[in-house]
Amino acid sequence: MTDPSRPASAPLISVVVCTYNRAALLAQALDTLCAQTLDPDLYEVLVIDNNSTDDTRATVERYAPRIRHVLETAQGLSHARNRGWREARGTYIAYTDDDCKLPPDWLANARRVIEDRAPAALGGPYFAFYMSPKPVWFKDSYASHDQGSEARALGPDEFLDGGNIFVRRDLLAALNGFDPGLGMAGGRVAYGEETDLIKRLRAADPDALVWYDPALVVLHLVKPRLMNLRWLMGQRFAGGRDWYKLNHSDSPPPKSRRAVLQTVRQLGYHGIQFGLDLARGLLRRDRTTYPAFQNYLYERGFRRVFQMGETVQALLMQLGRDGD
Repeated sequence: MTDPSRPASAPLISVVVCTYNRAALLAQALDTLCAQTLDPDLYEVLVIDNNSTDDTRATVERYAPRIRHVLETAQGLSHARNRGWREARGTYIAYTDDDCKLPPDWLANARRVIEDRAPAALGGPYFAFYMSPKPVWFKDSYASHDQGSEARALGPDEFLDGGNIFVRRDLLAALNGFDPGLGMAGGRVAYGEETDLIKRLRAADPDALVWYDPALVVLHLVKPRLMNLRWLMGQRFAGGRDWYKLNHSDSPPPKSRRAVLQTVRQLGYHGIQFGLDLARGLLRRDRTTYPAFQNYLYERGFRRVFQMGETVQALLMQLGRDGD
């Protein structure tokens, strides 16, 4: 089946890889994109270089003209993603990360879904892979995410993952793309830009089809720092902070003195509960369910860290600050 609205010279899919100072990992991702089983005439690949100071440009130029290098000087993942869809020619824009490996049938599976369903957006799971030894306590599930074994339309409270997401280009243009106030920027850890995009897409068209297919797999590298408890704690805090910001930008918390004091008390409560969780994990955890203390901390204690991130963001909004 062909798409009559797509010019004959335009690809069906434009793959956008945003990168910042990770040339060695980027090459691995680009190798897998060049090995796709989909007809090369049906897709293009753009690397959006977000001010890298390593040899990113030279790395990408080794793949020219098959892959195109684009420099985006505005720092931040959302800026880079927006530059990607503006430069792209495809009907659908696929976003993946520079530390991912794409199975050979990734784009062929996407084409199948596009031709069968014509969704507004589509995506699939990502699973962990490693290039260094992992701690004995670290589970693959900690760095993977899937939404079941059934291909289906996602519900209103379900979203696609940013490293494995395809969106129709015309919808990206209509929505003005990703919010530059959300997402990673240089070394700043932040999240939520793809969730925000899907929320706005659904608000503009409640009938928009957001499709999940378990065959649309991406493999995501788990680097050593991503298995460090301190880094994971910061990640979970940032996730809570950005989740609150995402869901309360149009309905900020009350700013009265009483409301601020209540938020401070709530923050203290979460802090105390986190301390109690640490004690339980050390002394009283179920060692069958949580063989190591780190398992208990990650699976139980970090819930409090997420709540602390939410509460700190609420407090900052009450005090008239944006929380960045």
